Amino acid sequence: MILALLALGRCSLCNTRLKHDFHADHIVPFSIGGSTALQNGQALCAQCNLRKGTRQ
Repeated sequence: MILALLALGRCSLCNTRLKHDFHADHIVPFSIGGSTALQNGQALCAQCNLRKGTRQ
């Protein structure tokens, strides 16, 4: 929820309004060593996060 508030309720990639099913995403993917710190997080709409996958 904090990530959505920091993003002002908008997807960090496409800027659409976030819905209740938004995804908390790691900017640098956790699977390749990204941190779980808030600074490595962003709020994304489900479509953008699923499109992103584990790419950096």
